[in-house]
Amino acid sequence: MDNTVLPYKDQLDSSDESDSSDESEEGNLLTNNIGVLYNGSDIKDERFMNREKVEDYQIQRNKLFTPKLSNLRLLIDSKNIDHSSDHNTSNYTIKFKGQDHLNKTSGFSSYNNVIGFKFIKSIIPNSIYQVTPNNYIINLNINSNIYHIQLDEGKYTFEEIGDHLQNKLNTNPSGANFKVVSNPVTMKYTIESNNQFSIDWMQSLGYAYNLFGFFNSISQSSQLVPNLNIHTITSDNIPQQSIHFVDLVIPEIPHIACKKNSYGKNVIERIPLGQVGSVSEYTNDCNRNNYFYPINLSQLTIQLYEDKNDLFYECQNANNSFEFEITILNY
Repeated sequence: MDNTVLPYKDQLDSSDESDSSDESEEGNLLTNNIGVLYNGSDIKDERFMNREKVEDYQIQRNKLFTPKLSNLRLLIDSKNIDHSSDHNTSNYTIKFKGQDHLNKTSGFSSYNNVIGFKFIKSIIPNSIYQVTPNNYIINLNINSNIYHIQLDEGKYTFEEIGDHLQNKLNTNPSGANFKVVSNPVTMKYTIESNNQFSIDWMQSLGYAYNLFGFFNSISQSSQLVPNLNIHTITSDNIPQQSIHFVDLVIPEIPHIACKKNSYGKNVIERIPLGQVGSVSEYTNDCNRNNYFYPINLSQLTIQLYEDKNDLFYECQNANNSFEFEITILNY
């Protein structure tokens, strides 16, 4: 498209045609640099040789090549971090520039004047384990003596985890005997013993109470069954032995652009998980932009919290991946 600039007017009179040669040469200055030709003057009524308005050209140019806002997509994944002995794919930081020993940075740079951040997509595996360090400790109280019962991490069926709990309870040194009955109809557990006992669920690490369907109470005491001369407690609820969702937290993103929550964390998205052992792919269907005052973004910290407590998601360090969109203000 030939956009040679001429001081073309819709109405030209004969006097304009008899201007001096100097003025004619100035009018035919061959340049597309509007700033040079007009030096900041009003271009509303000016046209190119092909009669296209200079104003329309400038609007189109700014829209395509010099927009006020730019949107960039970022791919962040845990495979990019240094897989050392203490790495955690539910809590890691990707550096955009420098510190290459932590992660590869060749595809990133430091982003200035970032005013918007949007979650686009995630790929997260749902842990195949029901028993993890977040729920494997149970505080057993027998005659005011506290015994820390630790379950083994791993994958269990409904009945297998009941049998495993029974075996672990019987390792206590008090001499009390335990039996765990797994009811496949009610999907609840009954813990029986020849001794009076209680379980301090609230003092137990994590959420073992949820694993067996009990309330998160300070202490839950067994009840005597006189005709059988045994002490029992039975699940209050159906056990929850899988993770339903994780909260994605990114501390670098201003709280004003995050979702409000009871923990006051910088929650970007609540991501549902599929079946145990499956890989969940989740895409954001909201086009709303969350803007904030300009910040410089040189890193992103990915934190995944479980749905039950303020604890990092235990996924046995399975890798995850995220796609985000940042909005940059162009001055």
